[in-house]
Amino acid sequence: MELRTSIQNQEGDMNQKRGIKYVSWIAILAMVLLLSACAQSNGQQTVGAGENDGPITNGSGAASEPSGAATGNDKGEDTGETIYLYGNDFVDFIAPKFTEDTGFKLEAVHYGGGEALAKIEAEQGNPQWDVLMMDGHGSVQSLADRDFLMKNLEPTNLEYLSEVGKDYLPEDHAYFPVGIHAAGVIAYNTTKVSSEDAPTTWEQFFDYDGPVGHADPAVAAPAYPLVSAFFDQWGVEGGKQKYVERFAKGLHVYPKNGPVGKALLSGEIEVAALQEHNAYELKLAGEPIEVIWPEEGAPGSLRVVAISKDTKNPAAAKAFVEYMLKPETQQMLTMLDSSDSFFTPLAEGVATRTEREPNGIFLLPSAMWASEHEMEIKTWFADQNVK
Repeated sequence: MELRTSIQNQEGDMNQKRGIKYVSWIAILAMVLLLSACAQSNGQQTVGAGENDGPITNGSGAASEPSGAATGNDKGEDTGETIYLYGNDFVDFIAPKFTEDTGFKLEAVHYGGGEALAKIEAEQGNPQWDVLMMDGHGSVQSLADRDFLMKNLEPTNLEYLSEVGKDYLPEDHAYFPVGIHAAGVIAYNTTKVSSEDAPTTWEQFFDYDGPVGHADPAVAAPAYPLVSAFFDQWGVEGGKQKYVERFAKGLHVYPKNGPVGKALLSGEIEVAALQEHNAYELKLAGEPIEVIWPEEGAPGSLRVVAISKDTKNPAAAKAFVEYMLKPETQQMLTMLDSSDSFFTPLAEGVATRTEREPNGIFLLPSAMWASEHEMEIKTWFADQNVK
């Protein structure tokens, strides 16, 4: 388990260089998203059922987009207008619940991780979002380093964080951890692979003699935490070499985890590094899927909430952060009849789903390491996908 991540102050020239690199990565991301949409025969597919990464609809089938940033006043007081939440898991459920429980008006726009980051980047001159809730502390740390986020916030209920949650809390309070889950466990199709031949470690997964797959780190929010854990473990160059060898043996990269699960069921791949939500959903549905949580640990995807430094409604945004830190809120999410409820809450005393591994270890790079190497790793994967 990761010890406290100490968030150091960044030098100005480092931030400038990182900003330039990040903009370059956004161009790569646009290319990856285009390739994903084309559903090429090399394993990339359009998003299917089984992963809630599509946009929220307004009831008519049209995606719900923010109508415009709220305008505040010179004193920075809340306008009372709707605030906008960008994010992935839970946002479509939590937005109306938050409004019902607090009276603050909140509208959610449901993006995949890469899509949310690209949207935030594109809106620099006129931000349309107020709060962000997504997986991947490295990506959110990058936003903090580049001054996108409100810092030094002191929620009134910060004491609700568990000891593990406090370990993941940055010193500048640029974001707040609310949950962690496995970005990837080893899942295999039992009609294709026997229990004796199934890989039980990540070394065995990369050495497996057969087709394997996982989600695209530039598109799916949990997929960068997945691959960054491997690159952190083996070193960036060592990680690239591992993946070069794995691509040669047969590695399919899909836009998101839903299509990974479908490919596993169809037999297109025999083994997957699959987000635990999707893996347990298939197993509990009676599909021929077995799940292995490696003893050395599973790459962890840390879910965090953060506030835009440009929000015109700071009281409402802060209320959302405090709402997500409440044990009652996190317990409510673990009790949902949804595979999204497979996560470890980071509020003290909240119980987890009993069907998942109770003592699983998480492999999690520091936020600073994950942020520093994000553009390089995602760009490298994009290059592999267009070869």
